[in-house]
Amino acid sequence: MFRSVNTSTVLLLIAVAVCTPPIAQLDAFQPAARPAAASPKPKADYGKYNFSVTTMDGKRISLSDYAGKVVLVNIWAPWCGPCRKEAPGFLNLFKQYHDRGFEVLSVAVQTNETDVRSFIQAYKMTWPVGINDEVAMNYKTYGLPDNYLFKPDGTVAKHFVGYTAEAALKPLIEQLLPKSK
Repeated sequence: MFRSVNTSTVLLLIAVAVCTPPIAQLDAFQPAARPAAASPKPKADYGKYNFSVTTMDGKRISLSDYAGKVVLVNIWAPWCGPCRKEAPGFLNLFKQYHDRGFEVLSVAVQTNETDVRSFIQAYKMTWPVGINDEVAMNYKTYGLPDNYLFKPDGTVAKHFVGYTAEAALKPLIEQLLPKSK
């Protein structure tokens, strides 16, 4: 009987040894490492300046969606001469600095969708554009165009009433954006 137990024990040990992976392979059975936590979403406090608007392509956006970016809020109208004059400069700035974190949000007022769409096409505006007279009222706009340049933390860096030249915005944007690598 001792001999049969010994044989059974040996067979059991052989079976366990054959079926058990080497210790080096046991790491494969460890739970996967947790992915690195995503960096926290930037925060900005736009306070009374925060607004939401439906863009011409039907997307609902808020100024707060752009936290951590340098944002130019442009309140304008298609019939406004100075608005037409400043649009090409905004396009240049947008093209030059968008990849570094510069955004333009244009809110048309005292107008209609047809005129806004024509303006967007004529001036090749590629940033979000919506129509919302309430934004102008909340911003206490008294002249067009009315432009607000926001820092990444949501505070106002500069408020421009009337025509805003590309040359006036460029050094401010450069100062507020992270330095390019």
